Amino acid sequence: MVRSLRDVFHELGDPTRLRVLSAILGARKNVSGIVAELGLAQPQVSYHLKKLKETGLAVEERDGRWVWYQAFWDSPDEHVRELLDLMARWVGEAGVADPADGTRGATRAAGKSVGRGAAAERPSGGEPRPARPKPGGDLDDYLL
Repeated sequence: MVRSLRDVFHELGDPTRLRVLSAILGARKNVSGIVAELGLAQPQVSYHLKKLKETGLAVEERDGRWVWYQAFWDSPDEHVRELLDLMARWVGEAGVADPADGTRGATRAAGKSVGRGAAAERPSGGEPRPARPKPGGDLDDYLL
């Protein structure tokens, strides 16, 4: 769970960790999917996911031999949910993998935006953001 405000912002201060969190804002993904999307090494991605889980920003779900990661949208901490919503809007509207440096990245795929909730529309009138995946649901509709 969330340790403190200082811990959350300390963890988000790492550019690579911020990219990893951005990658799991719109859909749950496994480590190999994040590795392919961001071009990082598997141990590096696993390490940053561990830190995000410890801070309460990400959660994992085991499905047989697969382990899926996603932003912790259902966190009991209202501030974490608000922070994730803000980040999803920022990443979805800017189309960046690393909001800290503003570079365009693989987080936003051809015409798709990331985020939480089907009701959230892009200000430009683009297509709605995909709803967060439900545990055990069909992920093909949510993968970017």
